[in-house]
Amino acid sequence: MQSEKPESSDPKDTSTAECPSSGDAEKKAVAAVDTQQQVSKPKGISAVAVLWTFGKCLGALLPVYLAGYYRVSTSLLVCGMMVYTGWKHAREAKEARLKSAFQLLDNEQEYTSSKVSKIKRDLPAWVNFPDVEKVEWLNKVLHQVWPFVGQYLEKLLVETIAPSIRGSSAHLQTLSFTKVDMGTKPMKVVGIKAHTENDKGQVLLDLYISYVGNVEINVEVKRYFCKAGVKGIQLHGMMRVILEPLIGDVPIVGAVTMFFIQRPKLDINWTGLTNLLDIPGLNVMSDSMIMDAIASFLVLPNRLVIPLVPGLHVAHLRSPLPRGVVRIHLLEAQNLVAKDSYVKGVMAGLSDPYVILRVGPQSFTSKHVDNTDSPKWGEIYEVIVHEVPGQELEVEVYDKDPDQDDFLGRTKLDLGIVRKSIVVDDWFNLKETQSGQVHFRLEWLSLLPSSDRLEQVLKRNESVKSKTSDPASSAILVVYLDKAEALPMKKNKEPNPMVQLSVEDVTRESKTCYTTVNPEWEEAFTFFIHDPLKQDIDIQVKDADRVQSLGSLTIPLSRLLSTSNLSLDQWFQLDNAGDASRIYVNAVLRVLWLDEERIPADVSSHLSASKQLPQQTSPHPSFATEGLLRIHLLGGQNLVPKDNLMGGMVKGKSDPYVKLNIGGETFTSNVIKSNLNPTWNEMYEVILTQLPGQDLFVEVFDRDMDVKDDFMGRLKISLKDIIESQYTDQWYSLNDVKSGRIHLILEWVPTASDPDRLDQVLQFYSRQSYQNKVVPSAGLLFVYIEQADGLPVKKSGKDPKVGAEITLGQMSRKTTVCDRTTSPRWNEAFCYPVQDPREDILVIKFSHSWSLPIGSLVVPIRELLSEPEMVLDQWFSLDGASPESQVLLRADLKMLIPSKCPGAKVTSVSEPSPAQRKPETDTILRSSSVDAAPVETIVSAVTSHEDVDVKEPDATEEKVEDSLKALRQPLHTSPHLSFASEGVLRIILMEAQSLVAKDNKMGGMVKGKSDPYAKISVGDFMFKSKVIDENLNPVWNEMYEAVLRPVPGLEVQVEVYDKDMDADDFLGRLKVSVADIISSQLTDQWYTLNDVKSGRVRLIMEWVPTVSCDDEDTLWNAMQLQSRRSYKNKASPSVGLLFVYLDRAHSLPYKKSGKEPKAGVELVFRNTVYKTKVCERSRSPQWDESFYFLVDYAQKDMLIMKLTSAWDEVIGSLVIPVSDLLSKPQLVLDQWIHLDGALPESEILLRAELKILSSRMTEAPQPSETSSYKEEMFTRTDEAFKAARKEEEKMSELPTHDSVAVSHQSEAAESHPAAAAEWTAPAEPAAIHIAPETFPSAPALVKEAADAEEPPSHSHTAISGDFKPQPKQTEGFGLDNLAQTTVTSLPAETLEPAELKEISAEVLPPYTAPPQDFGDEGVLRIHLLEAQNLVAKDNLMGGMVKGKSDPYVKIYIGGVTFKSHVIKENLNPTWNEMYETVLSSNSIQEIKFEAFDKDIDSDDFLGRFTIKLNEVIRMQYTDQWYTLKDVKSGRIHLVVEWVPTVSNSVRLEEVLQLQSLQSYQNKAVAFAALLFVHIERAHALPLKKSGKEPKAGAELVLGETTHKTKLCDRSTSPEWNESFYFLVRDPKHQMLVVKLSSGWDQPMGSLVVPVKNLLTEPQLVLDQWFHLDGASSQSQILLRAELKILESKMVDMISAGTLPCAASGFGQVKLSLSYASQERKLIVVVHACRGLASQGKDGVDSYVSLMLLPDKSKATKRKTGVKKRDLQPEYNERFEYDLPWEEVRFRRLSVSVKNNSASFRSRDVIGQVQIELAQVDLTSVVTDWFTLKDEAE
Repeated sequence: MQSEKPESSDPKDTSTAECPSSGDAEKKAVAAVDTQQQVSKPKGISAVAVLWTFGKCLGALLPVYLAGYYRVSTSLLVCGMMVYTGWKHAREAKEARLKSAFQLLDNEQEYTSSKVSKIKRDLPAWVNFPDVEKVEWLNKVLHQVWPFVGQYLEKLLVETIAPSIRGSSAHLQTLSFTKVDMGTKPMKVVGIKAHTENDKGQVLLDLYISYVGNVEINVEVKRYFCKAGVKGIQLHGMMRVILEPLIGDVPIVGAVTMFFIQRPKLDINWTGLTNLLDIPGLNVMSDSMIMDAIASFLVLPNRLVIPLVPGLHVAHLRSPLPRGVVRIHLLEAQNLVAKDSYVKGVMAGLSDPYVILRVGPQSFTSKHVDNTDSPKWGEIYEVIVHEVPGQELEVEVYDKDPDQDDFLGRTKLDLGIVRKSIVVDDWFNLKETQSGQVHFRLEWLSLLPSSDRLEQVLKRNESVKSKTSDPASSAILVVYLDKAEALPMKKNKEPNPMVQLSVEDVTRESKTCYTTVNPEWEEAFTFFIHDPLKQDIDIQVKDADRVQSLGSLTIPLSRLLSTSNLSLDQWFQLDNAGDASRIYVNAVLRVLWLDEERIPADVSSHLSASKQLPQQTSPHPSFATEGLLRIHLLGGQNLVPKDNLMGGMVKGKSDPYVKLNIGGETFTSNVIKSNLNPTWNEMYEVILTQLPGQDLFVEVFDRDMDVKDDFMGRLKISLKDIIESQYTDQWYSLNDVKSGRIHLILEWVPTASDPDRLDQVLQFYSRQSYQNKVVPSAGLLFVYIEQADGLPVKKSGKDPKVGAEITLGQMSRKTTVCDRTTSPRWNEAFCYPVQDPREDILVIKFSHSWSLPIGSLVVPIRELLSEPEMVLDQWFSLDGASPESQVLLRADLKMLIPSKCPGAKVTSVSEPSPAQRKPETDTILRSSSVDAAPVETIVSAVTSHEDVDVKEPDATEEKVEDSLKALRQPLHTSPHLSFASEGVLRIILMEAQSLVAKDNKMGGMVKGKSDPYAKISVGDFMFKSKVIDENLNPVWNEMYEAVLRPVPGLEVQVEVYDKDMDADDFLGRLKVSVADIISSQLTDQWYTLNDVKSGRVRLIMEWVPTVSCDDEDTLWNAMQLQSRRSYKNKASPSVGLLFVYLDRAHSLPYKKSGKEPKAGVELVFRNTVYKTKVCERSRSPQWDESFYFLVDYAQKDMLIMKLTSAWDEVIGSLVIPVSDLLSKPQLVLDQWIHLDGALPESEILLRAELKILSSRMTEAPQPSETSSYKEEMFTRTDEAFKAARKEEEKMSELPTHDSVAVSHQSEAAESHPAAAAEWTAPAEPAAIHIAPETFPSAPALVKEAADAEEPPSHSHTAISGDFKPQPKQTEGFGLDNLAQTTVTSLPAETLEPAELKEISAEVLPPYTAPPQDFGDEGVLRIHLLEAQNLVAKDNLMGGMVKGKSDPYVKIYIGGVTFKSHVIKENLNPTWNEMYETVLSSNSIQEIKFEAFDKDIDSDDFLGRFTIKLNEVIRMQYTDQWYTLKDVKSGRIHLVVEWVPTVSNSVRLEEVLQLQSLQSYQNKAVAFAALLFVHIERAHALPLKKSGKEPKAGAELVLGETTHKTKLCDRSTSPEWNESFYFLVRDPKHQMLVVKLSSGWDQPMGSLVVPVKNLLTEPQLVLDQWFHLDGASSQSQILLRAELKILESKMVDMISAGTLPCAASGFGQVKLSLSYASQERKLIVVVHACRGLASQGKDGVDSYVSLMLLPDKSKATKRKTGVKKRDLQPEYNERFEYDLPWEEVRFRRLSVSVKNNSASFRSRDVIGQVQIELAQVDLTSVVTDWFTLKDEAE
């Protein structure tokens, strides 16, 4: 982190002395050291000095004595003294002049700078630097045009930005800019510096920008009465502008590149609500956030490139070639400080020095030299320089030690000096140390675009010797990696390509582009080249796993030497990739040339020595030992009453409050009025040391208005006891009073230096809220400020009296003010509580006597989270001061880990007794809100849920999301060409013959047989057959399926083994090419086993082609073939392949935390589960991933997709029955599909493609007759089949249903046959059993029973007569399929037809038996429109002025309460809100309405009235005004409707249209139907994993509504007999999900019933048995689902245009929108308006105005004719706009209905609507009514 801070130094440090030679420099350095040693000697009393002083006194008195003794004249003595004094004065003056001259000669630059530094600081840049020019003419131009700039910005904010903000969020619909004034002070350019030393093809300018503007921008959100704004902005910084390339045509400059070399300084003065951002800490945070946004594209290494002419390669300007290369020769050092010592410091040693060199991100470390203070390295390094002047070489010297290396000094040099001097060879003094110099030779290597001097460079490099292993470079190679196309797929999926670029042993990696075959990297890489004639660049395109190669490319660098400017800019074909795979690369080679002719004769650099400064602080040992005491004041009980009424005759209560005092801190609670058992729920925090003797004093008082507050008790708690117990929760009795006790939770919060616990701690604190609105602190920040150095002097030239103000959040501390000095010392420590270390910022402001600012420092607390032990201890450069100004401080962050936080390891010494501790259920309450996340509130009494703050999505995030929505979504997917190109390889392992015998008996004396099994592998698939015991001619008859994409060289390998107890014996292998199988389609032959003496295997292999035919016969043939085949591994042939391509989704809901989701999709098809990647946070994720599934039952299988955020929070789901694809053209579904359980606008774009497997096999294969056992086995099996067929034919003759029900085997196996193949099965054939009739109307079912010991397999074999699915039957829902019972454990050969009839089965009821009142409920719909003449309850100026009211309404009905929004200051409010509730039509209830005035304390009553429910049911629909009772005046406009239900879907479309036409302020959407569900019983549920029967319960979910049944006793056939109802918004897209589980923890199966399936049923009812997904094949559930459409009377009002609306409604406008692609025109037809708001008795003279936004010139403005005195006007006018299709999606159509007869004072806009064209399907004509809104919304 220190490397990121600019190095600071004293002004003297930047001065350098001229050194003619290294010898002179060495002498001066030695002399300086000697001088320092002399100065540093301690002063003491010397005997010689005392005698000498005494002698001088005697010598001075001796002439006086002799003159008196010899009687010499006094005048002669005085004359002699005068002569001596004059001579001495002249001598001292001469010595002073000589000393000054010598000082000036020795260090002229330092002397000069010290004299003028005070004057130089406050002058502008053009005065300081003569090459910075003053551009007053430019400032005059800016001053002249500034008002017009303000007009443009005002227009931009009001007409473009404000509408986009209003459209971004429903909460900002009333936002408007009330004032936009850019002020009178324009931006100034203080100076411009032109760099003429650069290339001729560019102009490089440094602009010193200063903007101190009196700008004033005010924003108001009328809906929330929120006002905010900005008043004053300051911006200062140096911006570099590069004009290149220069061209010979207008505009002369091809592009403009702008960037800040260093971050500019920004200061914003906020007003209104945003004035909170000016709070210390927040102001720095807000400014830093804005600066981060600026730095993301305007601060190096980021550049803003603005092309001015077309055809420029902007990427090269964004990543330009380097300015040059600096070759650094690290030669030697001398006089380094000795850091090593021996014998525990008794003997002084030397050092083991090494050097670290840095230039920007490039860093090098030299070798260390042992035991010397004058090391010689002789090493060479080469660094790339991108920007000069600007970049610097930083050098640090260290002493190598086993533990921690010692610092020996540092220095730095501007590389612009090297560029000017070409070669700098000099000694550089080390700073921040006592002594030491380093000798460097720095060479500037320019870049030549030709190879003319390459041989000369190579020859010169041979003479360059270095102790490093790398030789000197002769050139650099810059590779610009642009993009690639048509990369190969990775296992049928799109890869995640990245690129590895290598030159010899140097490898660079690009970023990874996820799930694409056409990646775009746009990255630049630089390599040093030693010999371009011999080296190559190797480019490897790989997947993100770095294993799979997607292509490669090798470019010899000699190829670049043959080009004109040593560059290649073209497409390259990739090797080892697809035929169309290619990559676009721009490779530029530049020769490194040392221009010796320009090297000055005197090569030197200016050196200076710096004073020694400590590198780290030295705080007191007690620093950072404080802790935090958290006091939670919950409540009180039995307090003493102190208030008296009626002169003391009546005893009152008290108004208690609490004072807490500890460590000098005093806290006072709120006053609870008239309560002897108050509840405070307040929390306080205080930072304390652990010194003994501290106590917590608690005093309770009664608040009085006039006299002194009454005392109600006190108590004292020792801090030592609190620290020992860590956490206490108990009641404390009050002392000095009769009664009363206080409930306190006291916690001494331990600290830890563990940043990993931050999220857990913050989440724990987020669940807590307190009445005093205190947020618990997450950490403690300890700050120790030691000293500062190099501070600037005052303008008067005097040193400052410096003090530091340290601010964190709202807490500020000040240091002492030091005496006058530029290097003050404080040595002071402070401590601050930190609420959120990721957001809080530490601000330190330095000033002179708290009045004159000197500088500042900003330290974001989040930087400490990444530091070791969360400590920063270093020098920091100051902002706003001189470059050398710096401060030394230590910031130590410690996390506060509460004892109740999950995972906190805190042991409590003493716990309160159970009687003292309150139950945990009393202290934790949860919010009753359904939509918001649960909010835990630690209180002792119930608090209102209105106090819970629910975090809204950030406005910035909503704005970004809305801008993304504006982009037009694709109508269909665009999968890769290889999508759905797989096929199915079907392998039937029939039998083997003449296998080798491997088993021996009786010690090998008797030859045995073998226990053979086979392993089959193809591609990534591996299958294993069952073991046939003791058989050399085994019969397997097993089938396997593998989904493959034809690849050359793919083979099927079969290996046969003998199963043994230890190691299995090898019996042979064979291989068959897949290409041969595909060419022959179907093969049935014997294959000889290799590598063994004998043995052969019979295989039937078929490449099953797929067809996309929607003909029913094709599917019927596949299903008939499936029913005719039976295999011993219970596998059944699949009938089809389902290919799914997931493209993207949009408008996904936010997470409960308010953040955008990290969306991932889980695809479930039977037992096969796939997961997509997890996208970055976005509401519109993109996956671009493909999957496939094997389909067994095309009319029963379902694809379930679950969308979650990072696999933990469900955000939506989707169910696609495969039967839906059968009715689609080409069996393909490719469209946007709505998500269940998400937002109404949430959709997902996918492609589901079903391909039927068309097999050529017509008959089931039979094994060869190899043994009498097999013959007998198959004979018995055939007889069992015939018996079953005869029994079925007999039953089919009965007068029952025409369709035949098929019983399927267990569906719990993997859809992939590989998993099923791993299961072993017994050698005996499967037994055949018949299930008799279960009820009279159902036929008998035939089913092949599975062995009880066999696990579930892939088999779904059905053995029955001719079976053909009925076209209109919904598979899986028919009763015929459910009348089945499986009889197991009976051998096949014992079953005869006569015996089958005797098998009994459990009789199950075919239908449910719901109660008589099932489905009798109805919907009560209440439309709260408006009110008039309400009573005014608010008073102003103490009641002297009558105010208005803030009304809202409460509605009570059947235990349900609705509450409207509050309308501020309005006696005639308009709510326009709708509420719905489900009630019984037989209930006798009343609907109660109450109106209130919202106040801060208690709400005022505005009236009430009631409506009888039976009257509403009788009248069906009422629209009238109701007078408020118990008040003087007021009435409310209501539409109350009892919505009748119908059992047909004839008017469903009109009901759904009613939803779209009505909009309410409370965002309610009318429900379209009621779904009644009666769940009766289940049958044959699976057992639990423990083998016990389940305690079954059912959870029913539809949308956001969830119901649960009771938990039944343990049984596999539970009965519930419970009924539920659901409100359905859209029956076409919603689904009912039933989840069965045992004890709500172990899932047992699920059922998905799309509500749309009920629309095709008679009377919209489904009453039958349903099979359960994820359970056994026999598991089923009996339920009744009944849908009733809500046929509102408002449906009939649609055509009449008489929908109810409030008096302040704005009406609707009917438009037709379309786009003519051939004419490239947008066509808008204005048809009519309805329900316009009347502004007079005679109606309005209306017309419609259209405009396409954004439109600065109003060129797109159109308007219709005027229709006079008509509230239902018809226009039927057509308008056309010439607009390219590419621009349509970025435009917004603004439609305004205006009053042509409006007066001057009244507004002319009746209503307005804005239509995002990107959200309208303009490919077809869209005609709709659009609701008008207020212009401000």
